[in-house]
Amino acid sequence: MTDSRHIVDLIEQASDAQPYCACGWHTSPVWRDGVVWLDCASLNEPRHGIVRRILAAATEPAHVHFEIVNAPAPTTESVAARL
Repeated sequence: MTDSRHIVDLIEQASDAQPYCACGWHTSPVWRDGVVWLDCASLNEPRHGIVRRILAAATEPAHVHFEIVNAPAPTTESVAARL
């Protein structure tokens, strides 16, 4: 089990190492299903219109998207123990 300070350090290191995607958008840490990912911010933007959806699907592999660390959601007991 990784402690929370180590998780924060890993997230900060990943963000500092790659603050921008090759497309020019900034990157940001995103938590999904127990994993923190570093994603290009453009991947989280809404895609309106068929042309934008096709373009997004075609260019998605070129954008930054990698796993930083497993970080399960805190349980009620662990939050209460810290208070």
